[in-house]
Parts: sequence; C-alpha cells; structure tokens
Amino acid sequence: MMQEHAERFEGLAEAYALYRPDYPARAFRELLPLSTSDRALAVDVGAGPGTSTRPMRAALPASWLVTAVEPGRDMRRVLARSFREDPRVQVTDGTAEALPLPRGSAGLVVACSAFHCFDAQGFFAEARRVTAPGGVLALLRNRMVPTPLSEEIMAHVTRAARQAGALWDISGHREPTVRELSSVEGFKTARSRTYRWSETRDRRGVVDFYLTRSSVWSLVRRVGLGPVMRDLEEICARHIEKDTAAPLEWETTVKWTQRR
Repeated sequence: MMQEHAERFEGLAEAYALYRPDYPARAFRELLPLSTSDRALAVDVGAGPGTSTRPMRAALPASWLVTAVEPGRDMRRVLARSFREDPRVQVTDGTAEALPLPRGSAGLVVACSAFHCFDAQGFFAEARRVTAPGGVLALLRNRMVPTPLSEEIMAHVTRAARQAGALWDISGHREPTVRELSSVEGFKTARSRTYRWSETRDRRGVVDFYLTRSSVWSLVRRVGLGPVMRDLEEICARHIEKDTAAPLEWETTVKWTQRR
C-alpha cells in the first residue's frame, strides 16, 4: 500500500524538500531518554526527501546510525543527495509493511506524515519485529494551525477538486489515537506531546507550500499548474500584503510507545 501511494509523489521531491517545513529537532531529541534499548539505530519510515531525517539526525548523538526507508524513487534520490557526505545515514528502498532491517535491530522507529499511506497493521507488525525490547515507536505529524488564509485555501481546493473529480480519499488511513496506539501488540501504554512553533512566508512561499500537498497536486494533474497557481495567488493576495510575510503557526504532535 505504501508503494502505491508513493507513486502519487513522483516529480514532487525537489519542491517537497524546498518548501515543506522540517519537524522540530526537539521532538526527536526528547524521544531518546524514553528508549532503554542499547540499539543505537534509528529508523525513519517513509522518509520522503529528508524533512524528518534531517532533524532526527541533528537530534541524535554522533554514535547513533539512521536508516531512512523510502519507496519513492524521486524522493529517495533527493534524500540520498542530502546525506551523501554523512556515512551515519543509510538511505534504502523499502516500505513500511516490509522494512529491510533485522529483527530487534532498532532503538527508535519513527513514522511521520507518511503514516496515512501505510497499511497500519502491516506497519505495526514490522515495527514490532524490528524494534528492540525497550525501544521506542513514535508517530509524528505536522499540522498548520488554522487561519482565515488556510481555511479559504482548503475550502477552495476541496471545491475545485470535487468539480474536477480529483479528490483523494484517505479515510481509513488516519493516524491512530493514543488509545489505539496503546493497544498495538507488543508495545506498552502510549503517550503524546505537542510542540508549537512558527515560521513566516510571503505569498509565493505559501503557494509553493500548498503545491506540495497531495490534494493540491491531484488537482494540478487534472486542471493544470497555471490555473491552480493563479487561484492560490489570488487567495494569498487577500490575506498577505505585497512584499510582506505572514506568520504561520504549526503544531507537531508526537505519539510514542515503548516495546515490551
């Protein structure tokens, strides 16, 4: 299932790497004390072009290794280029449902926004297999705090996608609640923590970000890049003054559990 969804992002890797915000390194750093495993290997599942791998590597001690697993050829190319000078990061082809790692080899297994593309039960079975006793499994998600700008953009995209027949239904692939994560076989009671942070973007920066969203890119493939960019730029002009930048507020939610 992860491989099937990866094909939707072919051709987006360069833009994704440039315009998608990274996750806060603090979120990864504060996971480390929760692991009581002696395995100094972290696994980034569905790593994309490195938006999660970069802050993970920055948060880990130099003694740790990172395996970044990514099924998309385009994403993997950009990811490998980002870490070509860092021998502590291994980029490998693989899926969440078939991780290319030995049993009990990882002290930390992380999945970020790509989780909604996984077969959840297949991923949890693999996480159980590769996570060492005492190791940590964590799910991270970046969420933009709603603003009038973001709400108008998503209302427009939803309406336009419906008209163009470009809606991508991902119902059934949501991230689990803390209670659901607590019930995963082989793991302990889950916990969660939310980090709030901000950035600023001008009109074009906002448009470029939304062009990396799968829902927007599905619309682009139906009606073309020009019309979508024009509509997004018109919406941004109603909310952001020319030659200025607007603050965007983000929440990064981390849910984690420990291997029994």
